[in-house]
Amino acid sequence: MSKLSTPLKVNLTISVMFRDPRQLDEVRGILEKKYGKIDAVSDVYDFSSISEYYDPEMGSGISKVIFSFEECIGRDELADVKLFCAALEGRYTEAGNRSVNLDPGLLSLENFILATGKNYSHRIYLRDGVFAEVTLIFGKKGVIRELPWSYRDYLFEPARSFLLEVRELYRKKRERLLGKGAL
Repeated sequence: MSKLSTPLKVNLTISVMFRDPRQLDEVRGILEKKYGKIDAVSDVYDFSSISEYYDPEMGSGISKVIFSFEECIGRDELADVKLFCAALEGRYTEAGNRSVNLDPGLLSLENFILATGKNYSHRIYLRDGVFAEVTLIFGKKGVIRELPWSYRDYLFEPARSFLLEVRELYRKKRERLLGKGAL
């Protein structure tokens, strides 16, 4: 019989798709006020060159950036973060079209999990309309294993290198968490 226990806290990330850099600055300020200091920021990359999926809603020329937050959170907080992000997106919505898209994720040594409002066969329902999916699996020596449903942009540069960088940041945070006996 397995012994039930609460896992260590994990690294919060939030990916932001945007077209207007001023809105990105506003959103960053709001996210930092809510979740604390951002300890790493990916390079901004051209999302529209990878996928046109969001172009009908947001327009062409979408950029994307990923934020990593200094404070780790409990895995059971992912639904709360997604709900906050959905409400924040609502502030940047006109005529049903978002101008900002926020994707919260949890990064651990073993995987990268994203929250979504869309159900599918590989997603696990959390609560209040929020689902979670394991998007990437981390292996030894910087290996990222994709899954059939992995979002392509996380497999390319600069996102790929950034996630590995955040994984190393998290490794150091994890050592501090273990040293403090904190969950």
